[in-house]
Amino acid sequence: MTFVLTPDAPIGVFDSGLGGLSVLREIERQLPAERIHYVADTANVPYGDKPIEVVRALALKLTDYLIESGAKIVIMASGTSTAAGLTAAIQKYPLTDIIGTIDSGARTAVHASPGDIGVVATNATARSLAFTRAVNAIDPERRVVEQGAPRFVPLVESGLTECAEAVDASLEYLRPLARAGVRVIILGCTHFPFLDAALTQAARDLNFQPLFVDPAAETVRDVKAILDRKSLLRDPQLPHTPVRFDATGDPEDFGRQASVLLKRDAGVVNLLRLDD
Repeated sequence: MTFVLTPDAPIGVFDSGLGGLSVLREIERQLPAERIHYVADTANVPYGDKPIEVVRALALKLTDYLIESGAKIVIMASGTSTAAGLTAAIQKYPLTDIIGTIDSGARTAVHASPGDIGVVATNATARSLAFTRAVNAIDPERRVVEQGAPRFVPLVESGLTECAEAVDASLEYLRPLARAGVRVIILGCTHFPFLDAALTQAARDLNFQPLFVDPAAETVRDVKAILDRKSLLRDPQLPHTPVRFDATGDPEDFGRQASVLLKRDAGVVNLLRLDD
C-alpha cells in the first residue's frame, strides 16, 4: 500500500518496550502538535540479549508495520535496533526517512567534551561497537569505551528505576568507565534515561563526575529538521492528539508501566499481532 504523506501523518516510533518513551517525551516537548504512533515490542523484550540477526528481523518487521500504517518518518528508538537494523531498513525503504539514535548520540557526546567517551548500552549494542564507529566517523582520534549493561532494561521494564538494585547495577557498569577516565557517557539505550537518579547516585558514590548524554533530544532535533525540509511538520497551532500505542505483549501491563514513566495516563493500548 502506498500513502501520499501529509503533515498530518504520524511520526512512527518503536522500541522493544518502554525505553522509547524517552524519545516520545522529546517529541512531545519539541513537536507538541505532532501525531505519534508508538509500537512497543513487549513480546520480545529485551532485545539486548538476542542475536543481532534476530533483532534485525524484528526491527524490519516493526518498520514494515509503521510504514504500512502511514508513518511519515520512522524512529528506531532503540540503540540495539539501530545497530542491528537501521542500515537494512534504509536499504529496504530508500524513499522513506528512517532514523536511529546512535549517530545523534555520538554527535552530542563529541561536541559535549574533548575527553574520552564512555557508552553504556545493551550487550548487543556494545558488542557491535556501533557507537565507537559513529564517534570515530566524527573524530577519528577520540577514544571510546563501550560497556554492556544487561541488568538495566529488565529493571526499567519492571518499574524498578529508583531502588537499591538499580544503584547496585549502576555501580557495576560505571566503575570500569570511571577507571578508564571517560569524561562523557552516552546512554546508549533509550531505557537508560529512566535510571537517571540511580546513575547519578552511583557516580556520586564513585566520586565520578561524568556528563551523561541522552541521545533523545538530538534525535528529535534531527527529525524536526528532516520534516521541516520536506514541508511535513504539522501546524504547531493544531491541538495535541493522543498517542496511538500498540504493544505486542500484554497491552494493559504496558499501559500501566508507561503511565508511571510518562507521569500521565497513557490511555488505550492496542494489542498488536504482527504475524496476523
